[in-house]
Amino acid sequence: MNIPFENLEKINEVLEKLNILEQKINSEKRWLNTKEASYYLGYSKEHIHKLKDNYLIEGKHYYKKAGRVLFDKLELDTWVTTSLANKDTKAITEKLLEGIL
Repeated sequence: MNIPFENLEKINEVLEKLNILEQKINSEKRWLNTKEASYYLGYSKEHIHKLKDNYLIEGKHYYKKAGRVLFDKLELDTWVTTSLANKDTKAITEKLLEGIL
C-alpha cells in the first residue's frame, strides 16, 4: 500500500478533528427537560406533553424526578427511529398489563 507523503502530513490534522468530535459527543446531555426535548425533536412543548401522555412510557422514555419531567435522549432517539413510533405504545403496554393483572 503506497500512501503519498503529502497525505501522511494530514494524519495529525485528522486526529485533532477526531478528538474534537469525541469531546463534543461526550459532553452532550443525556437528560432533557421539556423545553430541551421540544427543541431537540422539533415539536412545541405542548406537543411534547401530548406525546408524553399518549405515546411515551414513564420509566422508559421519561422520568419524573422532584416535580420535573426528564426525557432520556437515547430513548427518544430510539423511539423516533423505530417503526413503533407510529403505533400507540402506551395503549399496547396498558393492554399487556391488563392481560397480566
